[in-house]
Amino acid sequence: MPLARAYKVGVFDTATPLATGAAVATTTPTPILYGVTTATADCNISAYRFGCMGAPSFPANASWVASININTGAQAGGQTAAAVQLSGVTRAATTLFKTAGGTSAAAITGLTMTTFLYTLPAAPFTAGSNWGEWVTPSFEINIPISTQFAVFITCSSAGTSTTFGAEIEFTE
Repeated sequence: MPLARAYKVGVFDTATPLATGAAVATTTPTPILYGVTTATADCNISAYRFGCMGAPSFPANASWVASININTGAQAGGQTAAAVQLSGVTRAATTLFKTAGGTSAAAITGLTMTTFLYTLPAAPFTAGSNWGEWVTPSFEINIPISTQFAVFITCSSAGTSTTFGAEIEFTE
């Protein structure tokens, strides 16, 4: 019997899942997966995966960084991302998510990153570069109640609508 309900959610997890990444075409931090916890429940991130999917061309000698951040601001845009339950008695996740990818890809706007909870070491700016890891048990990244957070992508050089994917696994 699990100690908590485990879920996974990613950029592709819209009502009709489709592997269309979130486009990033700037050097400013760009949110591609947004979440917010409710006033009655926190969430604990236990794994994360990020990847550069593709573009018409890539800047030379460039890199990208993914980060999970607490953020402020009024979220706008994106589309609903549905968390998929991985264990336990069936119950929808209370943490709500928006994605900038999927079937009707739309940018997530209005957010300002604040606290860095995790930062991926710089990855090469090329198709197929990726990173993922499991968090050591009891070192999960805790997102407190009533808190906004997001996966941000920051590129060292602007690409041409480069698409990125991101996925997190969490418990409630």
